[in-house]
Amino acid sequence: MEDPEQITCPFCGFRAEGDYQIMLHMETLHPENGESPFVAKENASIAALVSLQDEEDVQYVNCPVDGCGEALLLTELDNHIEMHEEEQSHSPGESDESSRSPKRLKIEPRVEASFDTKLSYALRNLDEDDGHLAHEKSSHDVQTAAKNTWKSILKMPDSASKAESKVVPIANSSKKRLGKSEIGPHAHEKQMPAWLVKLLEEDGALKMGNRLDSGGKIRRVQYSPNQTAGIVPVLAQLLEQNETTSYAYLCDPAVKHVSKLRREGGFCGYRNIQVLCSYIIGTRSQGHDSFGDKVPTIFDIQEYIESAWDIGINSQGRIETGGIRGTRKYIGTPDAQAMFCVLGIACSAQAFKPKKGSNSQPGSELLFTAIENYFINGCTDYDPKVRRTSLPPIYFQHPGHSMTIVGFEKQKDGSRNIIVFDPMFHDAADVTKLIGTEFTHRYPGDLLKAYRRGVKYLRRYGEFEILKLTPPKNQQSGEERG
Repeated sequence: MEDPEQITCPFCGFRAEGDYQIMLHMETLHPENGESPFVAKENASIAALVSLQDEEDVQYVNCPVDGCGEALLLTELDNHIEMHEEEQSHSPGESDESSRSPKRLKIEPRVEASFDTKLSYALRNLDEDDGHLAHEKSSHDVQTAAKNTWKSILKMPDSASKAESKVVPIANSSKKRLGKSEIGPHAHEKQMPAWLVKLLEEDGALKMGNRLDSGGKIRRVQYSPNQTAGIVPVLAQLLEQNETTSYAYLCDPAVKHVSKLRREGGFCGYRNIQVLCSYIIGTRSQGHDSFGDKVPTIFDIQEYIESAWDIGINSQGRIETGGIRGTRKYIGTPDAQAMFCVLGIACSAQAFKPKKGSNSQPGSELLFTAIENYFINGCTDYDPKVRRTSLPPIYFQHPGHSMTIVGFEKQKDGSRNIIVFDPMFHDAADVTKLIGTEFTHRYPGDLLKAYRRGVKYLRRYGEFEILKLTPPKNQQSGEERG
């Protein structure tokens, strides 16, 4: 019997474990007109499934995974889907071995509905006794129909559609209005939809629900759907038990992983600011009086940034964005810096861009070195394999996305990873059930994968930015909490 998790190629019988893998296979080995966009090209991506357009065009695609709501650049889709797979975890009672098997992602209902009798016979893989034989159609017609169906399912834009220009000039201004490539698919939005406003008003609200503990028992707990405390200590144990880890550093354990709400879309910059605020609140560090005991909402952050612009702090941000209040426009490092500055919270920004010349270090190597030095300078005990510090996490930006750096890992083979909280994804149940416990995990590297970003990921981007909180030493967490 055929594995229900796999999809069979209608042309050669090759089996793939997901919708994206089968489409990638079809474009690579069964291209139209005999030319594959992947042949002789490095790092083939799902983005290449759509015809390449002028470099000035920007294409976004909606993530088809149920509940995500993210609008992504096509170049980011394959990695984004891979991280959704890491986000999934096995059901209660399954063995560790079964948890290591890939799972079929739940697709948006409207996308899942595309898998019906309207699909081409080639994609449905019907038997001959259905009365319709795939070979009755020409090879070209079958391939064209198959690929068009998959592009429709994945909500990919038609190759003839044109996105907005990257930069839109503003009349009588030396500054320029940014476009979709910089501030997202809603670059010219005046007001986000009412349903999203209502959703975001519940940001950080506490709910009661059932959670699995480390023993597999269900317990009733109070929790926030998108703010999870206690993940850093779990990462410390996983890194300690991971055989390939030489040594690692981690930030203060008070830091929460703040992730997106179901269907909210893209507010990654805001979520990373909230992670930094969770440190400030949890350690009662510089500026905690501004927040009380509650992480500021997205609307609060927008007001802080607009207030900073009002008094001239990074005020070019208002010209470039046209204002962000009540919108879904992306924000970045300068906006985060403006917010902390207007609140009197000391911070410093740094950019990493390789110098011109064949001997220059890649931006990723410059980033790794800077992050390791940050933790080295804030560490007091270098003997343990996992060196726990009271340092703040770091706001981290690369083109198109931002995360929060909560640690650094050096592996025995010499490779380096930054350890991150990615706001696009939630912590898997296999991780959250370990919170507050001492445990031994058979495959710690499997759980760490969702939090690691190494050279394979970073080398796709030429430039990076970070924002570090720099509170006075007498106000840092380690001394204040005694």
